Amino acid sequence: MSDPDAGNSLGFLLTDVARLFRQQLEKAVIDAGIDLTPGEIRALSHVARHEGSRQAVLAERMGVEPMTLSAYLDRLETRGLVKRSPDPNDRRAKVINTTDKADNVFANARPITLEVYDRITRGLSDGERDEIERLLSHVRENMTSEPIIVSDDVQRKPVPIA
Repeated sequence: MSDPDAGNSLGFLLTDVARLFRQQLEKAVIDAGIDLTPGEIRALSHVARHEGSRQAVLAERMGVEPMTLSAYLDRLETRGLVKRSPDPNDRRAKVINTTDKADNVFANARPITLEVYDRITRGLSDGERDEIERLLSHVRENMTSEPIIVSDDVQRKPVPIA
């Protein structure tokens, strides 16, 4: 078992790799001249991945404050890339969906994300890539299925961050 205090512990590696991946992807998006901020692209990607989700759920899945997501969604809605609609189960809440116009953004961003993915996995076989994805999926499942202890007598089940 690795030493959790060491620089190559699982927690350190996960955090560091996630940070470096996000930096490389954001730089590639900016260099490609896609006319959205990295945060807007990230928000748009989460909306596409979780079509019809409530705004509050999307904010939690992204790990951002609801007001931060709201600002991203305001700009994306102004550009016609997302649409907010009343939740059919609770008209006070809004659900978010992408529009057909968002498909163009994804078509332009896809080659960029594939290039970054290829660069960060350079030297790994297809089997090793598959194994990393399998193992990280398992770790994510562990973290999203276990109750979080808030205090000695209160537990809550986290919203999956998939």
